[in-house]
Amino acid sequence: MSDIFMKQNYISLFAAAFFLLSLLTILMQWTHCRRLLKGAENMSTVSHKGLKVIHSKFVQCYHMNEGVANIPVFVKNCLEKDRICGVKQRNFGKWSMQLLFLSILCIGVEVFRILATSGGFLEVLPYYGICALELYLFFSLKNLCDAEGKQALLELKLVEYFENHLVPRLKLNEAMSRVEEEPEQRPVRTTERTKGFGKGGFSREKEDELEALLREMMF
Repeated sequence: MSDIFMKQNYISLFAAAFFLLSLLTILMQWTHCRRLLKGAENMSTVSHKGLKVIHSKFVQCYHMNEGVANIPVFVKNCLEKDRICGVKQRNFGKWSMQLLFLSILCIGVEVFRILATSGGFLEVLPYYGICALELYLFFSLKNLCDAEGKQALLELKLVEYFENHLVPRLKLNEAMSRVEEEPEQRPVRTTERTKGFGKGGFSREKEDELEALLREMMF
């Protein structure tokens, strides 16, 4: 089998290159999802750029629409736009499969070339072994990394954080801002009340006397 790659055969080299690229795309997707999961464990001090963008988008959407109607759909749409080196990271799983198929296609072309030149079964047999080995390594690595499972877990973690942590915090901030605004509105209301008394014919001194009498009667 080692003699196959010792020869100057460009088809075999292309097959090996496509196979290595398919494994590389799986590892890149796995590394990216792993970083996102690690950052999602503590969203309050997150340093990942992608998670920061999702967090800021959620806060803006919450303030603009006075809440987010469907948080799971919002998270799913944001993760659909997540990119690795300018490419949507969900496409990496499709690309890895396509690169594996290209590698097997190159091996098939090489087998056809050998058979066309009156090659024997023993010359073709190593290529079938390479195909079986590529399939085994590819799907073993894909199942071991489990990028799709990590994406689903990331989606659940983000939904849980937004629903149980961020939304209550935003509601609390809104309530505190309303409480802070009320003391500023109270002097305006008191001045409006004094204006109303002035229209009824009572002077400022009369009003003070009436308030004093009311206090004595109450105590």
